[in-house]
Amino acid sequence: MTQEQLTRWQHAAWPAVCLIVAAVGAPDPALAQWPPEEFTNLKVLPQNIEQRTLTNEMRGMSAALGVRCDHCHVGEPGQPLSTFDFASDEKAAKLKAREMMRMVNAINSQHLTTLAERSDPPIEVECATCHHGLSRPQTLERVLLDARATSGVDGATAKYRELRERYYGTWTFDFSEYQLVGAAQRVGTQGHHDDAIALLELNLEYFPQSSASHFAIGEQFLAKRDTTAAVAKYRSALELDPGNRAARRRLSELGGA
Repeated sequence: MTQEQLTRWQHAAWPAVCLIVAAVGAPDPALAQWPPEEFTNLKVLPQNIEQRTLTNEMRGMSAALGVRCDHCHVGEPGQPLSTFDFASDEKAAKLKAREMMRMVNAINSQHLTTLAERSDPPIEVECATCHHGLSRPQTLERVLLDARATSGVDGATAKYRELRERYYGTWTFDFSEYQLVGAAQRVGTQGHHDDAIALLELNLEYFPQSSASHFAIGEQFLAKRDTTAAVAKYRSALELDPGNRAARRRLSELGGA
């Protein structure tokens, strides 16, 4: 394991020390036992849940969302857990967590059980299924589209580089070739062809052999009625992938084959 991988693992594993459930009362740091023997204000988890089981459940949740205890509970970051008021429902994130737990339980116990020919053991939904280490589960494409909407294509480009630097090699985002292609196509359908081209050119920095990116740029130029530039990009796409039938068809339609 490289130092970079170790650092990322530590970053992901640290939130696992947090608990998301409520402990008895508001503890006195000097007297409190941690973790407590009993828990109160449990609204989703069983009232008689064992300490070890509860702790393991919360470790999984905190790691899946990439958060620490203070995300859901009242307490100061970095302070002993015995100083936290886990019984409080003050934070909206805690209420949301309960609803998410109910949703997961319903999916696994009501919806997935109706599927025919399920595997054995059956696959079940977990927090990590959607969150992948993010408190707000979003695809890379969605994050980039939001960044562009608020900060323009330069903002989207900067966001992509930032996320790639931070998360590449982890489970959080999909940095494969087609993510930027998809985002660019969405932008292009809104009539922002130059922004779409900028995103596709960014993709070519990381995937210079991407026939799909060249073809997608050609489509944007064609939408701009720049046939010459479109043909050049279709040819590039075909050179990189002679089996790119879409590029071959476009060239035939435009007389540039």
